[in-house]
Amino acid sequence: MTGTVLVVDDQDVVRDVIRLTLEGAGYTVLDAASPNDALALVRDNGPIDLLVTDVVMPEMDAFELADRVASELPGVRVLYTSGYTDAGAEGPFIQKPFTPAELVEKVSTVLAG
Repeated sequence: MTGTVLVVDDQDVVRDVIRLTLEGAGYTVLDAASPNDALALVRDNGPIDLLVTDVVMPEMDAFELADRVASELPGVRVLYTSGYTDAGAEGPFIQKPFTPAELVEKVSTVLAG
């Protein structure tokens, strides 16, 4: 599996697990602890194929972040994650907690999409 994935989650453990899982599956992974850090990575790191973002975060929610990333990278795909709310109406979504296999399958599906 190939592609560059930007993971944004304000919980370090969750972000690390997602990053390690996706790297283990062959993806290049950038990670950010906040939406503003994510936007800086977008500006500095060239093409990103997929944004994996927690819905509820400080600074801005995932939907505003996705809009801002898409304005910098038209066509970027987005996968929303949350343990609190179902964001399936907004686009591809995976409910926390998820297994590494479920995450890799969902990322692969969204990128193929």
